[in-house]
Amino acid sequence: MLIMIRKPRLFAFGMPVLLMICLLNHFEYRHRRKMIRMDGEAQNQVVVRAEGGPAGHNTISIDENAFSTENNALFLHFTMLKAWAFDADTRSPCPESIKTLNRRKASCIGFMYPLQAGERIKVFCLLRSTQTCCYGPRPQFNQYLFVEMHEPVKFERLVPVIVKGQFFIDPQPDQGYIYRMEGTSLSSVMEDEPEIDVAKEAQKVNLFQFDFKSLEILEKSHGKEPPQELTSLDGKQIVVDGYLVNRSKDVPPHILVSSKWWDGVSKGTPPTIFNAVMIFPKNADQVPPLWKQRGVFTGTLHFTGNSQEWPKAGIISLHDAVIGVPGTGHFKTILDSGPYFSISNEFIMFFAFLMITLGKKR
Repeated sequence: MLIMIRKPRLFAFGMPVLLMICLLNHFEYRHRRKMIRMDGEAQNQVVVRAEGGPAGHNTISIDENAFSTENNALFLHFTMLKAWAFDADTRSPCPESIKTLNRRKASCIGFMYPLQAGERIKVFCLLRSTQTCCYGPRPQFNQYLFVEMHEPVKFERLVPVIVKGQFFIDPQPDQGYIYRMEGTSLSSVMEDEPEIDVAKEAQKVNLFQFDFKSLEILEKSHGKEPPQELTSLDGKQIVVDGYLVNRSKDVPPHILVSSKWWDGVSKGTPPTIFNAVMIFPKNADQVPPLWKQRGVFTGTLHFTGNSQEWPKAGIISLHDAVIGVPGTGHFKTILDSGPYFSISNEFIMFFAFLMITLGKKR
């Protein structure tokens, strides 16, 4: 049996066009993934980790060993500055290794502790961790920089920032510092995502925003009568918005999102199966940084029908979750979902084209 071209003009024109579409499809995806990796590497230069702190305080800190700077620029490590065990009474001398940094242009990364009120400030302390950002103990002189910016900058609460400027060894214990920096620029490690109206954005794409009240209704019935609005969501694409109150040590971690704020230690309302949803991110790219207090996720909702499993699995969980809502700047599914046309779709297009243009020879 021989195959012949029934429509030679269509075949001659259509085949190159179809091949070009497929090539562009994969080229675009390759370029998109490259941009994502570059963006991720820039953000992931800064590693923030949880660490032990005083009772009643949840501390996150900068892992300085994971941070690198370009062009061999001077980067001030708090672990290095800590080498000067300054004593205000004895005026212990500054080590030579630190003296060599005096008056040099440098960068330092840390958390802002404001020394003046307002959304934009010029004077603040830069610390390695959040231990003192709220109600922790006062840090030692060698654990922070006193920073004076040339121009007011936005105050970033619990978000790491990179400060560039001129570093000075200037022991002024009466003024509260031994190190200071005249800052020329400040940038957030990760720019805050714009605020969105979650309910409005979910409605635009015909998705339901999860209502935590359905869990409260279930709690009042002592778990005996799951409301229909809860069970009917099983297996559907749902948007969940809430406080990021806990995460496991898995990779990627399971994230607990609650309707109630909790600091992870003692303040706020601890999460329970009746006020929280377990989030299973699609991949590590869909895990918010540690300093984020709220999050929005879209994924497939699962209702655990067996109440005996609730203590372990939770009542509600969100699987293959991605950050944000489709159609907003938050949403990342399209960035990690592969080419716009899958291989199977390309095969179907080629098969359909060949069926139209080819036939059996009589």
